[in-house]
Amino acid sequence: MKIKKIISLTAVTLFAALGFGLSTQANAATKKTNDYAVTTRQVKSGKVTLPANTRVPVSHKSTKNHKTYASIDLTPMSYGIRHETNATSITIPYSHNLKTLKSNYPTPLILGKGFKYDSNTWTKTPKLTFTANNYVEYFAKGNLKQKPTSSTKITKTSQKGNVTYYYAKKNMLKLPDKRISKKGNYQYRLTVQKNKVVPADLSISYSIGNSKNYFYQPTLKA
Repeated sequence: MKIKKIISLTAVTLFAALGFGLSTQANAATKKTNDYAVTTRQVKSGKVTLPANTRVPVSHKSTKNHKTYASIDLTPMSYGIRHETNATSITIPYSHNLKTLKSNYPTPLILGKGFKYDSNTWTKTPKLTFTANNYVEYFAKGNLKQKPTSSTKITKTSQKGNVTYYYAKKNMLKLPDKRISKKGNYQYRLTVQKNKVVPADLSISYSIGNSKNYFYQPTLKA
């Protein structure tokens, strides 16, 4: 799946999970990009602070007074950044603040505990998120607007077929990760397997840590 489709789908899913409404904007000076970039230094916009070397999704680029600006989608970011504002995006000057990333990265995910989607229990279902800025977060009470039960910085990811491996220097609290080293940045590894996709289903099933620890991702049909 191309990055353009990935970010579009993820944003819709995250908007729904976070309880935000969707809106469309028309602007002749705005170019839709759906790319990833990394901050080259600490960037502040209103109450939001993006640390240096933070990976962010750039949903739009616009031009004003011969300067390029980037619209940063906050919905797939970690709680530490999202909770600073009620806004779903911020706009910052592109030059001197961002560097475009050309490499592919695992898709930001928001998963609910269980085998498949149930609209009656989704709100309170424990949630697991893999953010655009490389955090894995667990929300035991299911509310993504509240502080996560655990939040761990991901130091590396690798993908083989339908399996993605997330590595961290510290234990991913409340998650079934495995310790594979006693030193360095890759001491713990969490295995995430995407199970067989059934097009008619309202969700996509994932196995986290082991084959029977199921989480699911709602589809646009949910």
